[in-house]
Amino acid sequence: MLRKSFFNPFSALLLALAILALFVDVLPRPRGEADIFAPAVLFLMWFVGGLVRLFYEEEAKRTFERHMSRANHAMVWKQDGECWTQVDANLLTPGNVIRINAGMLCPVNASLNAGKHVLVSEASLTGESGFSTKEEGDVILAGTTVTDGQTTATVLSKIDDETPRVRLDDGSHAKYGIGARNVCLSLIKCMLVVLPFVMLVRGAMLGDWAQALLFALGTAVGLVPEMLPVVTSVCLSGSARRLKNRQVIVKNVDAMESLGSMDVVCVDKTGTLTEDLAVLEYYTDILGNESTRTLGLAYLECTRQGTKRNQLDRAVATACSSEHLSFPAKDLSKAFSLCASDPFDHVTKASGVKLAATPGAFGCLGFSAAADARLTIVKGEVESVCARCSWADFKGELVPMDAEGKACALDVAEDMRSDGIKVLAVAYSTTSTDWNGLVLCGFLGFFDAPKASARTAVKALSDLSVEVRVLTGDSASVAKSACSRLGIASDTVITGAMLDTMSESEALLRVGRGRIFAELTPIQKARIVNLIRLSGHTVGYIGDGVNDVPALTAADVGIVVDSAAAESKEVADLVLLERDLGVVAEGVREGRRAFANASKYIRIASSSNFGNICSVAAASVFLPFLPATAAQLLILNLLYDAVCLSISWDNVDAEEIKQPKTWSEKGLGSFMGCFGIASSAFDIITFAILFLVVCPGACGGSYAALDAAGKASFIALFQAGWLLECIWTESLVVLTLRSRHLGNKGGYPCRPLAIMSVSMLALSALFMLGPAASWFELATLPTWYLGIVALLSALYLFVVTALKRAYLSRTGNLF
Repeated sequence: MLRKSFFNPFSALLLALAILALFVDVLPRPRGEADIFAPAVLFLMWFVGGLVRLFYEEEAKRTFERHMSRANHAMVWKQDGECWTQVDANLLTPGNVIRINAGMLCPVNASLNAGKHVLVSEASLTGESGFSTKEEGDVILAGTTVTDGQTTATVLSKIDDETPRVRLDDGSHAKYGIGARNVCLSLIKCMLVVLPFVMLVRGAMLGDWAQALLFALGTAVGLVPEMLPVVTSVCLSGSARRLKNRQVIVKNVDAMESLGSMDVVCVDKTGTLTEDLAVLEYYTDILGNESTRTLGLAYLECTRQGTKRNQLDRAVATACSSEHLSFPAKDLSKAFSLCASDPFDHVTKASGVKLAATPGAFGCLGFSAAADARLTIVKGEVESVCARCSWADFKGELVPMDAEGKACALDVAEDMRSDGIKVLAVAYSTTSTDWNGLVLCGFLGFFDAPKASARTAVKALSDLSVEVRVLTGDSASVAKSACSRLGIASDTVITGAMLDTMSESEALLRVGRGRIFAELTPIQKARIVNLIRLSGHTVGYIGDGVNDVPALTAADVGIVVDSAAAESKEVADLVLLERDLGVVAEGVREGRRAFANASKYIRIASSSNFGNICSVAAASVFLPFLPATAAQLLILNLLYDAVCLSISWDNVDAEEIKQPKTWSEKGLGSFMGCFGIASSAFDIITFAILFLVVCPGACGGSYAALDAAGKASFIALFQAGWLLECIWTESLVVLTLRSRHLGNKGGYPCRPLAIMSVSMLALSALFMLGPAASWFELATLPTWYLGIVALLSALYLFVVTALKRAYLSRTGNLF
């Protein structure tokens, strides 16, 4: 954490410059002449920037630890002799006996002691929707959800006691800082270009090349904005704090940078895009036409089943509970009583009931049966149920269920499956004495419904030029159907088996273009994320299961939801406390806003500093003195940076939000050259006005005609005049260059920036016109000089606006 806070690329650059300033301004000079001011300020800015970053990192760490403490605080019933007591799951030890109930998230690995047909959802581990049946002696893994059944189990181990299920690659890539390092290198290159230029000019004028080198080094140091780590830390931390208000824990502040540059987000379908909750979509006859008889029989089977209802039974009951849906079986359900039941079995993959009915009930359902007949209903996997059927219900008439009939029935079911629907068959009999010789009635189609916010989130991400790609362990047909419902279209689905047969080059090409990937293992998900990154994208991954850990680690930014497994949260960069994927789009906006404002600061401040360096170098040729001392230049830069610091909260053009943004050194040099030279040109005009008009008039003669005291007053007045002009033009140019638009078309500046800019104009004028100017060896300026500065500032803004228009027409963007 200390390394990221104090030794990230921007902080490391400023620290190196502070050390360089120490060698230039302090160590070579005799005692008493050393100038500690510049290195002290640089060290201070480095330290403050690190503190800002460290403060938020610590705050985010504490927030995450509190969240994990609450999330892991599960209460379970533990056997204590003859009694049962409720205890914290963290206090369980191997050998303890606990209760297992439907709806329970199992906090430990445990072995079932008794019970049959306990249904468990392992989607958080495997990524596949559906359930597995557990019986006595089977193991229920920590993090899985019990969906049906009740029993006891013996604790085997806790998550903390076992080796992690997924071994992370110790040589994982460095996610962050590559772009920032490139920007720093670009600034260093600019310094290396400026250094010999200033040295040659100064050396030629003084003839003392050693002093010229020290002067050039000190000047080059001033090229880099002093508040670079402070502003970048405030931008990133501020955006992270705003996301915190949206119930998002940003564990890694650097993730805000990756969010801003993210152009592909990979999601795990189950539990992320879908509710992991089955919904009854279809109830049909054997031809695929809607059939209330099929629904009625399924309703009787699931409501009269002796065991607890599973998720699919609850889906049937929920669909039938609608007041707008009426059918005979629903109205006559109380007329049937349970005689025998055959609970769901993972071998037969079917369940069934035998029901007795009051007189007349069979007739109301359309069945002809003897008075003592029993209604047999079987519901289960299509192939299993069809194997028990000898007849089929064809429009109310019974037809033999031969091989051709079974093939036709399977074709109907397969058509539904191709739409991503889980299909069950329903069969009945009023004459069967066992569970065979049945009549195939029809099919039930279930769908794992998308989350209410998922489609909106996918659309919002698409509007931000972020492509959503789905990686799931489910079948290809289910994945394709779910994606089509969410607006994620794709002609082809790449499966894990297909991926394994591809060469590396083919995989890179096809995965780079694919949008839906199905039947994947956790390692295959991680491989796909890496392949997408290799194809030139910045990749985010949204998941929630232990199976997502490798992919979360491989992604540039890992995101999990609040219900995610603890292992997933540990490796993620962002944790969504509310199950609203729309905040991911908000996170992208905040990341791009942070990038845009930090980039504004770097470019505007660097161009201003570059202009000042050019002005000082030019003054060395034409003036017999320096236009400002090193300390005065540093103060100027700090005052300017105080204005620029408020850029951290500035409003951003919509164009800057719509497209992914990355740190890039491209265009930095041209921006500095274009607007820095313009700034320097007006500085030279100011030099001429001060040297030829203002100072001679105020001091009683030209510089050459004055004595030593007069020359000192002349220099002090000149420096005060130039510093005032610099403060005014630099404060105002921020308001011009902050947006690509003219006037208020792109939105007004934020209130802090507007207040700081106006305040700097007023305070600098009062300072230079009053006795306080002498604090920095400056002279008090005449009041009428403000009119000259105001005129120069207005003309300068006009020129900068014209240059901005030309620059945009050539490059397309400012930052």
